[in-house]
Amino acid sequence: MEDMAPGSKHALELVKENVPTDYASHLRPKKKARHLCSLGTGEVIHVLSYNALADRVDEFEFVIQGLARSLYSMTSAVSDVRVCHPKVGEVVFIVTFVSKAALDKFKLGPQVEFEKTLEGLACNGANFEASGTMMPAAHTLTSLLEYLKKNVKGDDHNAHDVREVSKEIERWFPRPGEYDKYITLDPNDPKKYTRNLIHGDENMDVILMCWPPGCKSTIHDHDTSSCWVTVVEGSVHEVQYQLPQLDRKFLEAEQKDPATAIGHCGKLKLVNVAELDTGGVTGTYANNDIGIHRVENRTSTLACTLHVYAPPLKKMKIFSEEGTVHVHVASSSKGCEEGGCDDEMCRKPWEKGIFDVEAWNKQV
Repeated sequence: MEDMAPGSKHALELVKENVPTDYASHLRPKKKARHLCSLGTGEVIHVLSYNALADRVDEFEFVIQGLARSLYSMTSAVSDVRVCHPKVGEVVFIVTFVSKAALDKFKLGPQVEFEKTLEGLACNGANFEASGTMMPAAHTLTSLLEYLKKNVKGDDHNAHDVREVSKEIERWFPRPGEYDKYITLDPNDPKKYTRNLIHGDENMDVILMCWPPGCKSTIHDHDTSSCWVTVVEGSVHEVQYQLPQLDRKFLEAEQKDPATAIGHCGKLKLVNVAELDTGGVTGTYANNDIGIHRVENRTSTLACTLHVYAPPLKKMKIFSEEGTVHVHVASSSKGCEEGGCDDEMCRKPWEKGIFDVEAWNKQV
């Protein structure tokens, strides 16, 4: 997505100037919160636990063996069935349904029927019952960065497994407590978008971009880089164009001195306009083989997007609808002062992990 339009260096400097957060706060959208489980499959787990009456254990065991066999035979509207037998006289049924509607149908039918068979055998029906949507293996911002550091490497977009990286980025569940510190705006220029560095190394830059109401980027390319983007807050539109033909004058100038290359291009051909919204399609990917684009905030509230540029963009072509093109050269600075921090001491306890999963997987 958008990166280095003229003036964006100043936008990075804003992070250092302690811009008041009040300006950003009143622009932030008041939309329904995104749910963590919306990143998962939508499956619903139903757990039922029963204990036998002390003098009816043998009969209880006989009945639950039959119930277990019946549950294991279920194939319609279920994706998994497990039966736990902690000890004689106790059973736990764990059934995973493909939807809440399927669970509701089960509770009104089969569950009523098999609980009738347990009457007089179990202690007052189920001693425990719970159901809920299956929690996905969602990323925190920290775990997403760790994944990206390990898996996004190379000199150009051809080195990347675009599909897999896109899937992992989509698994991030943005929490304001993770990204609020990267939100900065310029109160003196209400239509200026800002670029706030979260992480940068030789393989990529990870940037939170803040889009005030009504602002839009230039039309630009991404040189040899991959560009992944996911909307964090609000809604933006990506306007995509086919890469136009460049004149010989520009191509020759770009070879001699990219920083000053200016020329002409063919008419821009609109290819697609797509909305990225926290309640719908959240992510997209771009490189020069796909086309060029601009990003727009067409709403009356603030929008925030996370961008991964790999490798970091050193230069980009800026196109105008009047048929001109020029090269913009820039670089990103790094460090805590730009809003990004990789210091372990700065992380919250849950960001460090509850236990060493890799060690467990190797040893057990």
